Amino acid sequence: MIDQNKTEDPAQIANLFAAKYNNAGYQFDFSMKSLLVEMDKILEANSNHSLENREILVAELTAYFGETICQLHQGKWEGAFYGPLNPNGVNFYTCKIKVGDSEFGPSHFFEYYVSNGKKSEGTFKNYLQTSEKLVGILKNN
Repeated sequence: MIDQNKTEDPAQIANLFAAKYNNAGYQFDFSMKSLLVEMDKILEANSNHSLENREILVAELTAYFGETICQLHQGKWEGAFYGPLNPNGVNFYTCKIKVGDSEFGPSHFFEYYVSNGKKSEGTFKNYLQTSEKLVGILKNN
């Protein structure tokens, strides 16, 4: 059950995620390179974890991805963000990133990836380079 009163600050979750995984040897520095290189590494390394742990990771990755785009492209969070303490896939419907006139759901790729796997969804790098909404944001900003 989703506790609608337990929304969290995605920027704070993103910073906690980056610190945790930087200590484990990743390089999450809110750069485009971290999205292109590190995201696939962490998805691969965590693909065999329990569903509960994967849902926590989805919330963390959603926060990091969204916050990185916000920082690099003057975006802003819209809607409610439910962090790792309330992982139920609800961010798919409740949070968005808005950059200029464009918006996208930062959790969409991760939700599909956890459900369907890499064979179905491909790599995060490919998603960044081919998603119509993201290509527009990344090109125009």
